[in-house]
Amino acid sequence: MYTFLKAAWRNLRQTGSVVESSPALTARMTDIIQFQKPLSIVELGAGTGVMTRHLLGRMSPASTLASFEINPELYRILSAVKDRRASHHNADVLRLPAYIPDESADYILSGIPLANLDPGTKSQLLERCHKALKPGGFFIQFQYSLKDIAAIRQRFPAVCYGFTLLNIPPAFIYYAQK
Repeated sequence: MYTFLKAAWRNLRQTGSVVESSPALTARMTDIIQFQKPLSIVELGAGTGVMTRHLLGRMSPASTLASFEINPELYRILSAVKDRRASHHNADVLRLPAYIPDESADYILSGIPLANLDPGTKSQLLERCHKALKPGGFFIQFQYSLKDIAAIRQRFPAVCYGFTLLNIPPAFIYYAQK
């Protein structure tokens, strides 16, 4: 937690929060995932690996997880999460196509602070996520407001959302299906 707080202090715009995601948020984000099947899961803005560990604890042995974290300090902690099903990348999520082929991901979970991105970057990110998802796949994003629901609906017409009070701050979760 200290490393995350320190990273937030240095660049809150990039981390989007001063604390890691709560267990309630990670559980709520993954409610719709059919973990019993072999899946290809992508995690954007993995931080110190809170969601990563949650996903690995529920994934089937045949599933894979690709986690992305741009902050080198947070990535150092994330990369200590060892599992043969996981690959960790210290890379900008806009480089997603270099790592994830088109229409290959079943789920993309994102903790990227969309509200902190300029409109062009946000649009590129959402387009690249849309391309990476298989037909019927889900882009799952959490945010602290409903500010970006219109931007998400431009790429994903089927969007619903949930909410969890048990996070600091409380968070909305978008479930956007391709």
